[in-house]
Amino acid sequence: MKEQYILNRQRFIDKMENHSALILFSGALKLSSYDESYPFLVNMNFFYLTGIKQEESYLIITKNDDKIDTKLFVLDNDEKLARWIGWYLTHEEARNLSGIKEIVSEKEFAKELRLLKNRNDIKTIYIDQEKQQFRGQVDFSLEFKKKFKNSGKNIVDAYPLIISLRAIKSESEIEAIKYSIGVTKRALEKVMKNLSSLPSENAVQALFESEIKTDANANTAFSTIAAGGENATILHYHQNTALLEKESMILLDLGAEVNLYNADISRTYPIDGRYHGLNKTIYEIVLACNKYIIDSIKPGLSILDLQKKTIEFLTEACLDAKLIDDPLEIKDIYFHSVSHHLGLDTHDPISRELPLEKGMIITVEPGLYFSKYGIGVRIEDDVLVTEKGHEVLSKDIIKEVADIENYMR
Repeated sequence: MKEQYILNRQRFIDKMENHSALILFSGALKLSSYDESYPFLVNMNFFYLTGIKQEESYLIITKNDDKIDTKLFVLDNDEKLARWIGWYLTHEEARNLSGIKEIVSEKEFAKELRLLKNRNDIKTIYIDQEKQQFRGQVDFSLEFKKKFKNSGKNIVDAYPLIISLRAIKSESEIEAIKYSIGVTKRALEKVMKNLSSLPSENAVQALFESEIKTDANANTAFSTIAAGGENATILHYHQNTALLEKESMILLDLGAEVNLYNADISRTYPIDGRYHGLNKTIYEIVLACNKYIIDSIKPGLSILDLQKKTIEFLTEACLDAKLIDDPLEIKDIYFHSVSHHLGLDTHDPISRELPLEKGMIITVEPGLYFSKYGIGVRIEDDVLVTEKGHEVLSKDIIKEVADIENYMR
């Protein structure tokens, strides 16, 4: 992937103003207790440009006429500390991962920042001012801005530019997401084979998560949703503690994450292996909508266009099936977006108003949620936008009624 990070940096450099510099930070550990930290998750924009997943790392790129300087600052290793927490990346390892030749000790970063502040040839500073700030965490972009106060330099938000680059996936990124989808597929197959014998939602969750860990040492792309029966009518149900009832269904919204690239899949399975009555009726409506929206995907449409099509389709289908009496009732049984962008973030923060372009990967996830019946169904696939249409990356994860019933049998 080193070549990918080199390419990503070059794409950003091509869009930088002349006489400018970019400053990015990987992030810091956050304490969860007196002597423990939360698991570290790197800033995704930093990872996108470097391939480095380690805390307390910095990237500085300067563009001055035809001269480009790139420096990566990483933590030094300490032999005594390594006995407790392991080794940080060596300079050579960081060089091989990122493709950046100049690797510098993190201790030199403050000095480099002071030099940058005093450089008359650097007029603009790009800083990642991510819009979502999290309570209790330091806003490092604000800290960087303070460093350049009264410097006379123009501060530009790098966030929208990097996000726009991330929207279009390269071939290697597409393959990375396909790999995560494949890991998810194999774990779901194990779930289907064993579902009728599993007693509870958390048993289903545990089986899925152990399978992706065993298969590929994968993490979960997000907190696994395993919602049985009426719990499936709660969009982001997360307790996963209820016992399973044999004639109901379980809605699974889950995915594997390998090297920070995510799968995001939803399937709704019959716990006893057969879709019954109203469960089957509602499932088939959602499935038909899922396939209709996928067939609609092509460059030029936006996710908002797909959402409008989804509402129209589900409204008509539910009226025909006498599941609702008034078109306005659709908002009570379908109340989320049909799609979002997918990549390094499960919900890649890209505007849903933008026209789709070749290389974008989006989800398609219509659903229906009937509290009065205790039935919730969602079917979600991951789809690549191609030059003239689309490719369903998750096509091998079965979703037809007959296919699921036969597999579970």
